[in-house]
Amino acid sequence: MNKKRGLIEMIGATLIWGSTPIVGILSNLPSAVFVFFRVIFAFPFIFYFAVKKAGIKEFFKLKPFWPLLLSGIFLAINWIFFFWALNIATISTVVVLYYTGPIISIILAVLFLREKFHKYLYIAVILALSGVIISNFNKGISFGFGAFIALLAGVSYGFLGFFSKIATMYHRSVSVTAWQILISIFLTLPFLFFYNFSFDFKTFVIVLIAGIVHTAFALFLWYDSLNFISVSIASILQYLDIFFAMIFGLFLGQVPNFHQITGGFLIAIAGIIGTKK
Repeated sequence: MNKKRGLIEMIGATLIWGSTPIVGILSNLPSAVFVFFRVIFAFPFIFYFAVKKAGIKEFFKLKPFWPLLLSGIFLAINWIFFFWALNIATISTVVVLYYTGPIISIILAVLFLREKFHKYLYIAVILALSGVIISNFNKGISFGFGAFIALLAGVSYGFLGFFSKIATMYHRSVSVTAWQILISIFLTLPFLFFYNFSFDFKTFVIVLIAGIVHTAFALFLWYDSLNFISVSIASILQYLDIFFAMIFGLFLGQVPNFHQITGGFLIAIAGIIGTKK
């Protein structure tokens, strides 16, 4: 029963995250501005959850602080690139390239944390690269600016995962998340003064939902599910994000083509194989 609960919570989290691209698009906000409002509304809930789990004293034990800082910086960069890409490319294109991130995290861990480059990782890298090429194959290789920004989002996602891994060697994972959100608030705040944007009641509701539901609540489901299922199963299920996002994209009239679906499938398989060891 507990395992069933964990699976339901994990799938629920991926379903929510799969709908995040639509929320970002509907907000009509510049990506950095959207990220600011997302994290500012999410932080109180995540901070409360972190303190409840770890305690206030442990939350403020910051040594070493550098992995928290770098992971927070890359969280902000990652989300800015991700939502920027959604404004200039289709959801299918963005999410497929975005999920090269976990493979990049594994490669970085091999290079700098001396993790073993096992045979499964060779296969995963080949499949991921094949997925990137195939997803952008349309009467020949077509790699536009939107795809480039999406790939930058994937690369920054990889660095986020890498520095998060280091941070969780010294701090509780839920505390790491709270600090990442807090750091992202300060990094994205200046963008409010660089962009002209309208902020009406509809936009307020959208960013409120993005902060509370798509960030705080989804993260709660993720962390709680890990009490009942293994991290490896959770890592596999997270790739449902790709296909949930493609399905939600249909509501905006964005129909994924055969190459995007195939590329997404190959990248998802690559991520699953990469978790094998």
